Amino acid sequence: MRRLALMTAGVISLGGLAGLATAHPAQAAVRTVTHPAPVVVPDASITTATLDVTNLPGVITDVDVTLNNVVHTWPRDLDIYLQAPGSSRVVRLMSDACGTSATPLAGAFLTIDDDAGTTMPTNAACPTGTYKPSEYEPANDTLPAGTTFADRLSVFDGGNANGTWTLYAADDLGVYTGQLTGGFSLTIATDDAPGETTITSKPKKVTKKRSATIGFTANKPNVTFECKVDKKAWKACASPLTVNRLKPGKHKVRVRSVGDNGQVESTPAVAKWRVRR
Repeated sequence: MRRLALMTAGVISLGGLAGLATAHPAQAAVRTVTHPAPVVVPDASITTATLDVTNLPGVITDVDVTLNNVVHTWPRDLDIYLQAPGSSRVVRLMSDACGTSATPLAGAFLTIDDDAGTTMPTNAACPTGTYKPSEYEPANDTLPAGTTFADRLSVFDGGNANGTWTLYAADDLGVYTGQLTGGFSLTIATDDAPGETTITSKPKKVTKKRSATIGFTANKPNVTFECKVDKKAWKACASPLTVNRLKPGKHKVRVRSVGDNGQVESTPAVAKWRVRR
C-alpha cells in the first residue's frame, strides 16, 4: 500500500501516524499570591508595585484582589488600579471612595471581587470587607500610558495569568497620605480545559484532487491540536493540515483541541469528502 507523503509540520502521512498516550484530565487551579511589602502612596502622585506569577496552567477564569491593611487619612484621594500580564486594560479597583478625613482607613483589608454584593460608598467609611470595583469621579483618574480603563476584573478572563501583574496606587491631591501596609494579594483561578474546534476550510464534498488542506481553529487561546486522518491514530497537528496522495474513495479528518495539561476535546470537529477517479 502506498503511503501519503509526510511533508512538514501540519502535514500528515496516513501510513506513518504514531499512537498517543491517553491524555490527562483537565485541571483547574486557584492560587493566592502576595506582594507583602508596603505600597506607599505618594502625595499627589502615583506609584507602582509588581507581582510575578508563574506556572499557573490554562487561562484566567476569575481574579480577586485584596488590599492588605490599608491606611489613608483622606480615603477619597486614593485611586488603585490593576493591570494583568500582557494586557493594555487597567481595572479601577477603587477610586474616590470611602469618604474623607472623617472616615479614615485605619488598617482595613479590602477585597475587590466582581461578584461582591455591594460597591464601596463614596462618602462613608469602608470597613474590612468584600466589594465590587468602585469608581467615582473618573475625571480625576490618572490613566497609565498606553492603557485603557476597565471597571470589571472579568476583562482579564481568557488571558494568561503568568507574568508580571502591576498595581497602580495614586493620590489625587496633596496634604493627605497613606499606604497599603501589608501590600496586596491576588487570588487567580484558571482552567486548562480545551476549547471547541471549528473547521474553517476543507475540500469540496467530491473532488478529483489527490491532496487536501483542512484549516481549523479553537475558541480558546493556548490550546494545541490533534488530528486523526481516516482510520489512523491521533497525532499532534497544526492548521492548516495538508494530506497528499489520497486514494479514490471516502476520507475523513477529525480535529480536536488539547488544553495545557493534556485534556482533550470530547467531540472533535470533522471534515469529510470523497475523491473520485
